Amino acid sequence: MRHRRKTRKLGCKTPHRQAMLRNMVTSLFEHGRIVTTLPRAKEVRRIADHMVTLAKDGSLHSRRQALQVIRSRKVVDKLFDHWAKVFESRSGGYIRIVRIGPRRGDAAMMSVVEAVEESLEKVKKSKKKAKATEPQDVVPQATDKDLASEKETTATKEQINTKEENKTSQDVEETKSEEGDALNTSEESPSEEASSSSDDSSSKTEEKSAEEDSSENKETDPENKKEES
Repeated sequence: MRHRRKTRKLGCKTPHRQAMLRNMVTSLFEHGRIVTTLPRAKEVRRIADHMVTLAKDGSLHSRRQALQVIRSRKVVDKLFDHWAKVFESRSGGYIRIVRIGPRRGDAAMMSVVEAVEESLEKVKKSKKKAKATEPQDVVPQATDKDLASEKETTATKEQINTKEENKTSQDVEETKSEEGDALNTSEESPSEEASSSSDDSSSKTEEKSAEEDSSENKETDPENKKEES
């Protein structure tokens, strides 16, 4: 019977499972975090917590025990030199497991295994109350220089506005005068045309009368000649 046996077989045989967990623990302390399935993450956390307790002990015997699991001397040195100082204020809970959702394909629950680097020291909040500020401190009073500068700015603004108003009035007057000139020229032009037309008609009537007189003279000339003869 398999009563009280909590070892997870993880779908592989004992030598394969041990080698896999050792490699995962080594990469965890080398990089600070790994991504794996949830059952494997729980087994890795159990072994990694034991490695941290050996690192906090710091003896030669504990270093040799860590070398039995972690197969890299550089990672063991980092564990005893760096991670032991990081977890110095903690009495447990060195490794964190965060679920990130099911894996695409077989829907296996994936998780992130990482070392907890946050310190346990709470930030003390200051209990000092803020002093009540007087209205003079909040709203600065205007000085004589400020008042004089404000007066100057208002005077300059008024001058600019008056100049603009004068310019606009001059422009309006000029436009009105131009419109009156245009109307006068338009009234004069038809009278000139009428006078020119009357002159033309009078000249034409004079020409017609002169032609009639000349024709009459021509007709009277041969009659006079006949009588004389």
